[in-house]
Amino acid sequence: MQEMIKSGIRFFIGAGFFGICINLIYLAVPVYMMIVYDRVLFSSSQATLYTLGAGVLISLLVMGGIDFVRQRILDLAGNRLVQKMQPFVIKSLPVYAGGLQDLELLRNALAGGKLLYVLDLPWMLVYLIILYLIHPFIGGISFTAVLIAGISLALHRVLEKKRYILADLAFKSNLDSLQKSLSHSELVSGMGMYSAVMEKYRETDDQVMALRAEAGAFQSGIEAALRFFYVVVSVLVFGTGVVVFFSGEITVGAVFASVLIMARLLYPLECSLFNMKSSIEAMAAYDRLKEFVNIEKQKDKLSLPAPEGKFDMEAIGLALNGKTILHNISFSLNPGESLGVFGPSSAGKTSLCKVMLGIRPVAVGKVRLDGAEISQWPMDEFGGYVGYLPQETELFPVNVAENISRLREVDSEKVVKAAQKAGVHEMILKLPQGYDTKIDLTGKNLSAAQRQLISLARAFYGDPKFVVMDEPHTHLDDQGFKILLQAMARLKTEKTTTVIVTDRPNLLVNMDKILVIKDGQVAMYGPAKDVLNQLVNRQQPQAAGV
Repeated sequence: MQEMIKSGIRFFIGAGFFGICINLIYLAVPVYMMIVYDRVLFSSSQATLYTLGAGVLISLLVMGGIDFVRQRILDLAGNRLVQKMQPFVIKSLPVYAGGLQDLELLRNALAGGKLLYVLDLPWMLVYLIILYLIHPFIGGISFTAVLIAGISLALHRVLEKKRYILADLAFKSNLDSLQKSLSHSELVSGMGMYSAVMEKYRETDDQVMALRAEAGAFQSGIEAALRFFYVVVSVLVFGTGVVVFFSGEITVGAVFASVLIMARLLYPLECSLFNMKSSIEAMAAYDRLKEFVNIEKQKDKLSLPAPEGKFDMEAIGLALNGKTILHNISFSLNPGESLGVFGPSSAGKTSLCKVMLGIRPVAVGKVRLDGAEISQWPMDEFGGYVGYLPQETELFPVNVAENISRLREVDSEKVVKAAQKAGVHEMILKLPQGYDTKIDLTGKNLSAAQRQLISLARAFYGDPKFVVMDEPHTHLDDQGFKILLQAMARLKTEKTTTVIVTDRPNLLVNMDKILVIKDGQVAMYGPAKDVLNQLVNRQQPQAAGV
């Protein structure tokens, strides 16, 4: 993360250079004031006044243009950071759900100039030196004021950081809870739970609002106090300058110049105060990005020959959150063989499917496709050789053809072939716009069975050599189940290695092998006929006992 930000250092160098130009040009204003009050007023030379005025005006216009260019440089820096970081953040989204929001917070802080004041901090020393040269007494007062303001801001930032972070975390947690509840809209509406859901949200939201009000009140109080302090300091510098003027040690122009320089001296501190919430949020986002996002560039993996479909699991084990999910599971499938996975709920069947496809990396053991560990395959290439129908079928908010083509450029021939192979071509043609039918954000414009069958076609896209289906019959009626059986027969004919998680006997009998899982371990494994006979023999004594 730090290296990626360092790669854009030239943008910040450019912004810093233009900052030098801006601050140098700004000095033209106090110099103008000194010349006008100390010379022009006494000489009554209007020509000199007009010339100086025109020169200052041109200087300020140039300063405005340079400031615009500096802002554009920071915009480019923020956008470039997003472009570089975005692929890595997207990869981390399953674990780090707020990654894109945090990246946008950081971009806004950079591009919006929320951290711009940092580039002006070194100039505070330059202005303090100038004020000291005007008069040591004025320089001493300015230094003391900056020291007090700086310490106050540092303490304020420490105290305020905790308040903002707590309020932000509480708000996000409450919003996530509400969205999760409302995602089950039919259940909430059908059982009259809407009022209860909203009441729960409001109760927590009241606590969130109290945290935010407390943080806002503290911020407002400190802002008011420091603004008052800044005004007092400016008045004090002016008054001190007048007193020193009476002693004949400085001129009237120097008094007014001191006030203008003092205002510029306090500018970075004012920016720090007014942008404190944004900078705190940006730094918190940076810390989260650094913690959750792995930006180490992976070496390109060697492309392997297209697989034939031989699949092996060798004593694999899987643990999640310190709990063992799968333990010592082994089996082997030759190209074109089919495996039925059977077992009670929470036995680890879905986790096994995810391990087969590399979605969940194993703690121990090997998972191989055509002899190569699946981690050795380039991810996109491996995905093109496999098909997956998850237990919870999800379609993307694009049209049917794009869903089947896995969001790649639509190849009409391949899309139709996959739909025909899955037996859903005729069903898709009956949709309102056929293959161009758009899936809405919830996917609810299609029935559960239609979504599952379209997902089946997506799994078959590109003629994969290895297909995994997790309870593909869940939402299917008799007609849909018949389509599924026909699709499985096509896979068999095409010698596609297939794994199906199911509890349907009429699917299991068509398998070459059956794997029974219980408590994350292999309870039975072997040819389908032998395993089914064992299951029947076990059930018969139990039935007799009843």
